[in-house]
Amino acid sequence: MFDCENNPFEIKNNELLFEETCEKLKHHPFESPWKLCFPIVDQETPDIICGVHELDLPELTELNTPVTEQKGNTSKDTFLIGSIDVIKTEDNTLKTFEVKLLAIKESLINIKTVSTSVHVNGIEILNSINLSQVCQLCKVLQTSFENEAALIAFMNCILNFEKPLSLSIANALVKNIIYPQIFEIKQNSSRNLLAAVLNFSELYPKPIIDEIIIPFLKKSLETLQLETLMKMVKSNLPNEYVCYCIKNILEQSIPVDSTFSILQILIERKIHQEYSLLDTLTRKMESWSPSNKNVKFIKLLISILIAYGSELDLQLLMIYDDMIEKNETIMKRAAENVIKKMKTKCV
Repeated sequence: MFDCENNPFEIKNNELLFEETCEKLKHHPFESPWKLCFPIVDQETPDIICGVHELDLPELTELNTPVTEQKGNTSKDTFLIGSIDVIKTEDNTLKTFEVKLLAIKESLINIKTVSTSVHVNGIEILNSINLSQVCQLCKVLQTSFENEAALIAFMNCILNFEKPLSLSIANALVKNIIYPQIFEIKQNSSRNLLAAVLNFSELYPKPIIDEIIIPFLKKSLETLQLETLMKMVKSNLPNEYVCYCIKNILEQSIPVDSTFSILQILIERKIHQEYSLLDTLTRKMESWSPSNKNVKFIKLLISILIAYGSELDLQLLMIYDDMIEKNETIMKRAAENVIKKMKTKCV
């Protein structure tokens, strides 16, 4: 393009032509690689940054805000959102709980006579407390019942709630209040108090089974206490909890007269049971068969055959037959007649 060999005098012209060509290349509409070879006119080239330069950022004042520890009965959960500190406090809730707790205690202490219309002040808090407050509640209530009238009023108020207590709260009350106040005292409870417990067992059967019936069957019972349990399982325990009660007795109770009596009443309610439970019942009876001189045991066995004999297969019937053969009570003949009929039907 630039031929200077034949005419050296044209060098100047060639230089001008070269500059013109370069200028065109600089302003080429496409991103020509030539463009990178020329400095940008009328623009200052920034110095190369060497080292670390401090960034000029706005001050984050919200991160510099100190979080001070709150004193008193406040929640320790503090959340930092932007520049606003949101403090979750439970002061008011705690004060309300303590006030109502004292109101319940004072109201119970002032109850002197049995009455179905007595209201216990502050008792509505039972429907709103959480599990962390149950321990404090029970400690206060344990010293609030100076007579049976107060305990009867307490249970009646709970039974009149529009919304039933949660199972966890009901369990705690039965275990820490009702059971100790009624069944662990040395003197027998009045009929009015036991009637209140029976009504309570209709609405809260599971806590009654878990915290009264099962623990009771591990101890020696007074006559009135056993009568109360027998009434519970006979009339007050809902049908849907009969199976649950039988299962727990078989798993946890010991082979004594009170266990046999309670089981017999439950069996005689003739609530339909799954075969698996009847099999478990048979195996447990077999393990208890050394009680071959116990009349209550053979009575229970007869009740099982009458209520569920038609649902037992020949294998289970033979287990009962062996138990009857070893029995030494006056009820043995009656048991033999029953098992004979069942075996005939099975064949």
